[in-house]
Amino acid sequence: MAFELEALVGHLFIVGGRTIKTPPPGAFIEVAPRRAARGREADTFFTLVLPGGEDPAPAAFYEQLAEFAAEKYFSTAGSVTAALRTVFHSVNENLYEHNASESRHYEASIVIGVLRSMDLYLARAGSGVALLKNDGQLQTFPGAFDNDETLFAPPLGVQPVPVVKMSNYQVTSGCRLLISDAHLADLGLPQLETTLAADDIAAVLDAIKGLVPIQMTLMVLEFVPPEMTTTVPVRTAESSRAVTSPATTAATTTAAGAAEGDSDPTRRERQRGLPLPALEVAGAGARALAGGADGAVKLIDRLLPTPPPEKRRWFASPAAAGTAVVIPILVVLLVVIMWISGTGASEFDQCVRRVEDAAEIARNVASSDVQGTISAWSGASALAADCQGLRPDVPDESLTAVRAESQTIIDRLMVISRRNTAIVASFPQAGLTRAVLQGQDLFVLDDGNDQVYRITLTPDGMGMEPNTRQALAYMRRNVQLDEYQVGDLIDIAWAADGSGFSQSNVIITVDRNGLVIDCAPRFADTCRPQQLQLVENWIDPVAIAVWNGRLYVLDPGANQLWRYDPNAGAFANAPIEYFSGEGRPDIRQAVDFSIDSEGVVYILLSYGEVLKFRGGDRLDFAFAGFPQGQALTSVDAFYLNTNPLQPGLYIVSRELQAVYETLLGGTFVHNFRATNETYFESIADVVYNNDQKVVYALSGNSIFAFKRDETN
Repeated sequence: MAFELEALVGHLFIVGGRTIKTPPPGAFIEVAPRRAARGREADTFFTLVLPGGEDPAPAAFYEQLAEFAAEKYFSTAGSVTAALRTVFHSVNENLYEHNASESRHYEASIVIGVLRSMDLYLARAGSGVALLKNDGQLQTFPGAFDNDETLFAPPLGVQPVPVVKMSNYQVTSGCRLLISDAHLADLGLPQLETTLAADDIAAVLDAIKGLVPIQMTLMVLEFVPPEMTTTVPVRTAESSRAVTSPATTAATTTAAGAAEGDSDPTRRERQRGLPLPALEVAGAGARALAGGADGAVKLIDRLLPTPPPEKRRWFASPAAAGTAVVIPILVVLLVVIMWISGTGASEFDQCVRRVEDAAEIARNVASSDVQGTISAWSGASALAADCQGLRPDVPDESLTAVRAESQTIIDRLMVISRRNTAIVASFPQAGLTRAVLQGQDLFVLDDGNDQVYRITLTPDGMGMEPNTRQALAYMRRNVQLDEYQVGDLIDIAWAADGSGFSQSNVIITVDRNGLVIDCAPRFADTCRPQQLQLVENWIDPVAIAVWNGRLYVLDPGANQLWRYDPNAGAFANAPIEYFSGEGRPDIRQAVDFSIDSEGVVYILLSYGEVLKFRGGDRLDFAFAGFPQGQALTSVDAFYLNTNPLQPGLYIVSRELQAVYETLLGGTFVHNFRATNETYFESIADVVYNNDQKVVYALSGNSIFAFKRDETN
C-alpha cells in the first residue's frame, strides 16, 4: 500500500456552451513551498474560486484570490482544519470590509482541497461542490446533491462570518475527485459515476464536456503514487503558479506531489520556513537593514573622514578596522530589534482588536437567527485562536474570554453536551478505525497497519489495566496462518454464536480476499482460518457483522449485503444476497451497518441517512428532534446499542468532531463533543459500555473515553 500520493489535475471551462481552452481563472494547485509553516511540509493544496454576485470581478481578481488562499494556508501552522478555517476567515474578512466601504461589491465561492499522505480534506464556502470516487464508492460534498439548502450556502463577502463546511476522507491510489460549481449537481450521479470510471482524466473531461449544455467550471484530480507512469502530459512537482501543461481536450493537467512523494529532491527535506506574516516582517526587515547599513556608511564617513595624502591613514590600524566593522553591525542590530519588537506588538494588538470587534458583532446578531449567531461566534472563536497563535506561550485573558463565551453560546444553541475526555490508550503509528467491546476487553483494528489489538479496561472503564495491551498475532496483514496469508483486514466483530466458527465467543476478522479468522480472546494464538466462497463477486466490502451464527458482509460497491450461513461448523456455501428482486435499495454510499437482537438490519449512509430492513424489506426510520440547522449531513460510523435499558444509536461525524446519540427510532438525545476538540479531529468509530455508562471513541492512534451522564 502506498503511503504518499500525488495529484494529476485537469480543468474544464465552458462558458455559454463554448469550451475555453485555458484553465478557469480561479483554479490553482500548489505543493508545499520551501518555507512552508511547520506542519505544512507534506501538503498539496488545490482550490477552485468561483465568481459570485451580480457584478463579477475581472479574471485576475479570482486568480489572485486563489493564490492568496494558498499563501495563507501554507503560512499558517497547526492542524489542517484550523489552517483552512483561517483561510476562509481571512478571505471573507477582506471581501466583507471591501464591500462595506466600496460601491462595487465582490463575492466568491471557494472549494479547497488538501492532500496529506492518504488523507484528503475538503472545505467550501458558497455554492461550490465536490464528488469523490474512492474504492468504487461515490461520495458527494458537502452533502446530497438534491438538497438545495446544502448546495447553496452564502458566498464569501456577504456576511461578517463565513459559513464553512469541511470533511475528511481516507483516499487510495486511483481515487478521483471532481470540484466544480453547482452545475455539477445537475448532471446526475449515475452519469457522473460512469464518467469517473473512464481510462484517464483526459477521458473524464471529454465525457463531462459532452454532458454540459451551457456552462461549467470544473477541476478533476486523480490521486496516484509518485512512481506511477501516466499517458496524460504532465510536469511533476510544480504548482499551477508556475506552469500550465499542454491542453488535452480543453483540459490542462498538472502533477503535484505530496512531500516524500515529490520528484523534487529538495521537497524531501523538512522545511522550517516562516509563516506568511513573518515573511512579510522579514521583507520589511531587509529594507530596514538596507537603510541602516546606508546610515552606518554615512556615519563612518563623518567619524572617519579621508585624511590628507600626507597624513598617516589612522583607519589602517587594527583598532580602526575593528571599529569600522562593529559600528554598522551595532546600528543594524539596533534598527532590527526596535523594528521587530514594535511590529510584533502592533500585529498582536490589532489582531486582538479584530477579535473584540468580531465578538461584538456576534453579540448583536438577533437571538432568533440561530444559524447566524452560531456562524458569528464560530468566526470570533477561530480568529481568537489565530491571534493567540502569535503569542502561544503567553495566554491572553481577553482572547481566552472570547473563546469561552463563544463555546458556551454555541454549545447552548446547538445543544452540545461537552465532555471531559480521557486517553485510554495510544498506539504508535496507528490509525484506529474499528472497535469491539466485550465485557472488560476492548478490541481495536489499526487499519493503517492492519493489526488487531486487545486491551483490558480498568473497573471504572476510564483507563487501561497495566500490561494488558496485546497484538493478536494472527490478525495481522501478511502473517501466515496454516496455508493462508492474511491480507488487508476489512473489519472486526464478536461472534457469540459459534455455529460457523471454531467455537462460540470469539473475536473474528475478515480480509479483502474473503479469509475469515476467529480467535479465542484469552488465547490469541488459538486461531482458525477459513476461506469464504465467491468473493470474486465482492467489489468494496467495508464492514462485517455476526447474527445468530450467520456472517454478513456489507459491500456498497456491489450495492449488496452478503449473507453466509453456517454449515457443519464452517461457512462452506455460496453467499445469499440479502437484497433481491426489483426495487432494491441504493446502499452505494453505505459506511457502516449493524443488526439488532431481532435480526433488524440498520445501514448508515455517508450523508447521514439510516436505512432499516427486516428480511430485506424496508422499515420506517427517520431522524427527529435535532436542533435547528443541526441535521446530520456527513457521518462515518455508528454503534447500535441493543441494551433494553438504554437502546439507541451512537453516530460518529468526523466533519463535526462529534458523537450523536439518538433513540432507536431516530429521536435526538445528545450531541457529544470533547472539551479538547483536537481529540476528535480524526474520530472514526464509537462503542458504548452500558455497565459503566462510558462512551469510547477511536480517533487517530488513540482510544478516548468519556462519561455519558457527566454534568455539563
